[in-house]
Amino acid sequence: MVKQLLIVDNDDQSEAIDRITSLVKTKPFKIECHQFLVGLPDGNDVIGENGRIDMKLVREKFEKEFGARRFHLMAFDVKLNDPEDGVDGVELIRSFNGQPNATKTKKLLYSSELTEIVQGYLDDYKASSNYERAWEKFKTLINLEILDFCQREEYEKKIVYYIEKVLEKEDDYLLDKLRGNQDLTFSPAIEVFQGLNFGQIADKINTNDSEVPKFKKSLIELSVSYFSAIDNG
Repeated sequence: MVKQLLIVDNDDQSEAIDRITSLVKTKPFKIECHQFLVGLPDGNDVIGENGRIDMKLVREKFEKEFGARRFHLMAFDVKLNDPEDGVDGVELIRSFNGQPNATKTKKLLYSSELTEIVQGYLDDYKASSNYERAWEKFKTLINLEILDFCQREEYEKKIVYYIEKVLEKEDDYLLDKLRGNQDLTFSPAIEVFQGLNFGQIADKINTNDSEVPKFKKSLIELSVSYFSAIDNG
């Protein structure tokens, strides 16, 4: 079983990925780590003309780099070096929650400034005595339904801990086999998605295409027919 991880940060996370890969060597699963760079300095290709992170560029970059790929876990840095009222990890999670291939993916936040961020929420309340305003910030995090909000110093271990607990998705095995033979095509006996190679069919499954149930049914029927022929041969 290969579990898919995406780390979203504005700084290159190659060293962290090496440490995560090392941590899972003793685990009963393998991990495939990807990073998605958003914001200065290393994700400068999503910076708009105004010098801020442009969400349109973020979406275009994600589509180009990952297409319909699904992940078991996504980890987001909170601070992405954008202005205070700009894009942060919370905003990115909101955006990804609207993506068909990421809606159900487990997510966590991390930051080297975790203590300062939480203290800032509390200071806002102390300064204004406005409970609703202070609570709104905490409620935003709760509504995101993230697994954890952890210190950067411990996020590698947290990632391994949580991704091990993420259950296999229903289509994981089928997707693994399709991706592993992505240039092949099915016989004409399966009319659904006829003409598409295995990799293209995997993309259809990832995006919950309306024809997927019909495809799975045809695949099962063809398998039953094949094994019946062997048994009666």
